[in-house]
Amino acid sequence: MKIEKKIPMQPSPMKSPIDLWKLMGGKTERVTLPGMPAQDSLLAVYKDRLTFTFILGDEVASIHFDRVKNEIYFKGHNIRNFKLTVSQMQALNGLKDILKADEEGKKLLSDYEATLASRLADNK
Repeated sequence: MKIEKKIPMQPSPMKSPIDLWKLMGGKTERVTLPGMPAQDSLLAVYKDRLTFTFILGDEVASIHFDRVKNEIYFKGHNIRNFKLTVSQMQALNGLKDILKADEEGKKLLSDYEATLASRLADNK
């Protein structure tokens, strides 16, 4: 009688969403600019899209920009569909400085600025 020794397969370690993003070619990094809450901010850039997450007041907020669609979303809502508060405007404009300081973000900066100016003009 022949005894076969079975070796259990090792499961692959679970990947976080950020690990998967990097595996797909995306780049994420903590934002470290003076005056910005660096420890709680994260910029993720992937091809023609970016997402910036940060703390605004007492909650987590995010800005998502899609260059292909020429759209900007604040906390999941298209900014063309609602009136922005002063703090939201500051965050949207502050993202320009963050993009200027980021190697991958620079590639989307001019399109972000143009889309933001267009959407703000539409909101008036």
